[in-house]
Amino acid sequence: EICAVSGAGADDLVGRRFCHNAGLVGMVVENHHPLPYRGQYDPKRQVVFSKRLNPPSMPSLLVLPLLVHEKALGTLVLGSSQRGAFGDDARTTLEVLASHVAVSLANARMVKRLEELATTDGLTGLLNKRALIDTAGHMIRSAERFEKPVSVLVCDIDHFKKVNDTYGHDAGDIVIKGLGTILKRQKRDTDAVGRFGGEEFVVVCEETDSAGAILLAERVRTELEGTTFHANGHAVRCTCSGGVATFPVAGRDWDALFKATDEAHYASKRGGRNRVTAWNPRLSGASAA
Repeated sequence: EICAVSGAGADDLVGRRFCHNAGLVGMVVENHHPLPYRGQYDPKRQVVFSKRLNPPSMPSLLVLPLLVHEKALGTLVLGSSQRGAFGDDARTTLEVLASHVAVSLANARMVKRLEELATTDGLTGLLNKRALIDTAGHMIRSAERFEKPVSVLVCDIDHFKKVNDTYGHDAGDIVIKGLGTILKRQKRDTDAVGRFGGEEFVVVCEETDSAGAILLAERVRTELEGTTFHANGHAVRCTCSGGVATFPVAGRDWDALFKATDEAHYASKRGGRNRVTAWNPRLSGASAA
């Protein structure tokens, strides 16, 4: 994929993709050596990216490998309207610069990966508990400032211990990942969803009232109820229970709002499971009962 371009033809190239081939980029990635020889480019005989995808015609062009520990992360393609722009001296300097670019890219990828590991649940790819609470705090502060509602949904898998005991923990992981996938599919782009641990999930819905959150919870509940998971040769069916609470009626900070959501969730469990309950003042203290 062509990730970034500066200069003429940039808009036509950025984001374009091509398969590994015999073009200059493909050969540089494979052989780890700059091409073409002496930086002399003939568009009639040479292909840079692919036959259907080439940079603007220019007399000088150089494709440099971006190498880290002998592994090619990509290439840096330089072109010039000046003939003979990439002679021996220039090429040596550019190879050193390309090496620095490659190391910087590798470090950036590593930092990004560390950030993902610190904020992401390893099993589902959703936010972990800490990251979701941080996100929820930002949403609540924004809601307070602009006087908008925020709703929190808690849901978990009914009789999850029975799934593990009957079909094994591998099956339990499949079901957890399945519910995570359903939540990702059903939520809006502005919603934040995370796994709190075990089979419990939390969704924070920005600018959403109780009715909207219940609608989301019911879609999730209905889809899970209609889904069959296949694990260890068995067909596994599950249901989930949910609770919903909305800022500011149910609470004006995360702790109060989550407690209210948990009380509504507990009411669903106590009421027979496979259902969604919205918080109301009568439920206060229910989760501790």
